[in-house]
Amino acid sequence: MRLLLTSKLEDEDLKILSRYFDEIRIRGLYVRSKILRPEELAAELGNVDILVVEFDQVTPEVLDTAPNLKLIVSLRAGAGRNINLRAATERGILVACCPGRSADQVADFTLGVIVALVRHIAETHCLIKSRQLTEKNPKREGFAKGDVVWIMNDPQNFSFLRFKGPILAGRTLGILGFGVIGREVARRAGGFKVTMIAHDPYVSPEEIAEFRVKLVDCDTLFRESDFLTVHVKDSPETRGLAGRYQFSLMKSTAYFINTARGSVVDYNALYEVLVNKKIAGAALDVFEEEPLPPDHPLLDLDNVLLTPHIAGASPDCYRVSSPLARKAIEDFLAGRKPRFLANEQVWERRRFRIDKDKSDYREN
Repeated sequence: MRLLLTSKLEDEDLKILSRYFDEIRIRGLYVRSKILRPEELAAELGNVDILVVEFDQVTPEVLDTAPNLKLIVSLRAGAGRNINLRAATERGILVACCPGRSADQVADFTLGVIVALVRHIAETHCLIKSRQLTEKNPKREGFAKGDVVWIMNDPQNFSFLRFKGPILAGRTLGILGFGVIGREVARRAGGFKVTMIAHDPYVSPEEIAEFRVKLVDCDTLFRESDFLTVHVKDSPETRGLAGRYQFSLMKSTAYFINTARGSVVDYNALYEVLVNKKIAGAALDVFEEEPLPPDHPLLDLDNVLLTPHIAGASPDCYRVSSPLARKAIEDFLAGRKPRFLANEQVWERRRFRIDKDKSDYREN
């Protein structure tokens, strides 16, 4: 049995997996700090039985070069972003994924950008770095004589007055989508003493009782939230979920945060409410078009915080995805159904068995 790994597994998980394979081949991202191109991946797959990937594109052409491939494990929460699921399914190749691997990272990031946005942390950092809030010989007049304050020679440019922002305590945090990430956001947000409401048609009040979150309809969520954060996946059901009508319901003092998927938001409608100050601001990590073009209108607004799709970017994600990947492989080798399959129909129609020693794979 041969395993090809093009990303990272923890040392302990690799050690455990080494018991099952004649060869574990490590290529790509953590060898040369580059993702394999499809033709490079194809060149490695000739005799491989199991493939573990993260970002490498697994196309139909790549799969055509892998006659022995039985299982692909994606280290990402969703396998369809870089793996052609239809082609894998047609070829009888199982595809497993690692949901929840970025939940802690995204939840941390979400609370971080909320605070950075509403308290002007990111904005003032950029102003200082660009020398717009620096003064070579500041005058010390009036109250400034006896106090250490960041006041420019123009007395109207007094940072303490110019950059006032609301505290979170006592305000309402709305969570759109109460899955793994939404729940981790709620765990953290409790420490900020906020009231929490959520909209998710697939959960019940009993299921989330421990979080002290009130389930509401979507309109109520947009209407009552002071900070509204999005945590739904990309699907036909969620595309355009936050649009012109929903933004029209929001308070003029409310903030909108999206660290989920760009497809969920109508960005033209969001731009309109931001430029017209119909809402207070937005923190955005994901967009319909990535990277943003240099002439994108959002770049000209001073009430948005923009980041380049990095909410889940942390080396700690492998602490979650690595054991999940290892377990999927062990289950498969033991003849058990891996827990998080993206194409369960392949498992249902499988025509294989694995010998008890877990090292000899044969067609029935």
